[in-house]
Amino acid sequence: KKMYVVSKDNTKDNKCVYLLPKEIKDLGNIIYDGLIDNLPSLKKLSKYLDSLIDIILKLDMPVVWITPLGLKISLSTVTFKSVRTRSSLIPYGKPVTISIPTKKLNSKKIKSSFMPNLIHSLDASNIHLLCNNLNLMNIKPPLYTIHDCFASTPNNMAIMENEVKKSFIEIYFKDQNYIEKMHNNLIEQIRSYKQTQIINGEEIIEIDNKLYKIPNIPQSFLNQKIVHIFIEGIKKSKFFIS
Repeated sequence: KKMYVVSKDNTKDNKCVYLLPKEIKDLGNIIYDGLIDNLPSLKKLSKYLDSLIDIILKLDMPVVWITPLGLKISLSTVTFKSVRTRSSLIPYGKPVTISIPTKKLNSKKIKSSFMPNLIHSLDASNIHLLCNNLNLMNIKPPLYTIHDCFASTPNNMAIMENEVKKSFIEIYFKDQNYIEKMHNNLIEQIRSYKQTQIINGEEIIEIDNKLYKIPNIPQSFLNQKIVHIFIEGIKKSKFFIS
């Protein structure tokens, strides 16, 4: 059986632990539930995004969003079908199975991969903006990045920490909340594909003779007082370990 190994350095009794895939899944659920319990706003955001992505996928559309720096990303994973075939060049060769892409979107994979890909795209935007700001300031310290991790020489860490914070604030809170921009972009995609209607003050879309309510952004993400708290929290937070 396929097992996952937990190094003895990370166990209480200094012995390797072997976990089955199901146990890894259970561990992931425990971590997820722990995050949700401690961060209720994350649960609201996740539920809102899931509802919005569900509607897009029910319309058989790819999920498309634009990063804070204007890069357009389309999540359009398709399903594959297995085909058994035999090479005419090898008369006595055994049949082989190959996977052929279809035109049908793989809704399950798109939905499960949306959040990680969204976060990666935002991390990439942060790095792009950081490098651009450093160039504008005519500061060119050694800089190494892997997703949301940054490394530099000790004498440049204070500058780097300050500029990373400024980039975060600029991406998420400058001019307009990025969640609002992304929401408006996704809603426009839905409306361009199928007309919506207003019923009892709520925007509704009909798909396969069923009515679906287009979700609104959780109010806590639109509260300007909370945005101010976030910005001050970012400024005071410790981003780097020197």
